[in-house]
Amino acid sequence: MASTHLAVLGSPIEHSKSPVIHTAAYDALGLDWDYGRYRIESHELSDFLAKRDASWRGLSLTMPLKEVGHAISIPSCPVAEVTGVVNTLVHTEEGWEGYNTDSFGIMKAIQLHTDVSFKEVQILGSGATARSAVNAARELFPDSEISIFARKQLSVLGIEAKALDSLSLKPLGGLTISTLPNSVVLPAFQTSAEAVVLDVAYDPWPSRLSSSWLAENRINGVEMLLWQALIQVRLFVNGDGTKELENETAVFEAMSSSVKPR
Repeated sequence: MASTHLAVLGSPIEHSKSPVIHTAAYDALGLDWDYGRYRIESHELSDFLAKRDASWRGLSLTMPLKEVGHAISIPSCPVAEVTGVVNTLVHTEEGWEGYNTDSFGIMKAIQLHTDVSFKEVQILGSGATARSAVNAARELFPDSEISIFARKQLSVLGIEAKALDSLSLKPLGGLTISTLPNSVVLPAFQTSAEAVVLDVAYDPWPSRLSSSWLAENRINGVEMLLWQALIQVRLFVNGDGTKELENETAVFEAMSSSVKPR
């Protein structure tokens, strides 16, 4: 029986690929660690954390827990402080440290697909992942014009969101990062031939939204998931998201193979 426990928390949680990805990583590292999943709502997170004993190493957070995760964790990551978003909790003697690995995952997925310096970036959605996407876009393309389109017209890190209906006003160029669920129905819109999309809704793929872009210009959201998970594994194993794992190339290959067709 495993003596070290980890899990992904959220609601809904049944669709999550995190248990498969993390289990592949710990198997590749030769660690007998258990990584499960729990359906947890925002108001239940604090109580869940309080009941974890020292055998619990860390937790991955998905919707709707990323904001409350930031609110109740020990500040440990500049990106988490900038975005107000935590998707990773590391259990220490002092409590639960909070980190944001989503923004890194978004940046890495884009960098591996293209070296274009985009002048315009559209972000779809106004929730926690959208805030990580804004941070990623500002890091990668500091001179770009960032626009946000969402169901709720909120301010996202100082950018006022426009209504989704505005997408139909002109063809989408540059880079689009969609943080919307697959179930969201969008108005008719057009894309330019050179436009690129990263859609975090990776299952099924291609997503309904990404199908509006040329196949070679679509970035599968599973890439973001894998790269943010790699930093989580570093944090859980090494206690440091910048310190590479032993045999990291082989570990990442095992993680990728667990969710990608061979």
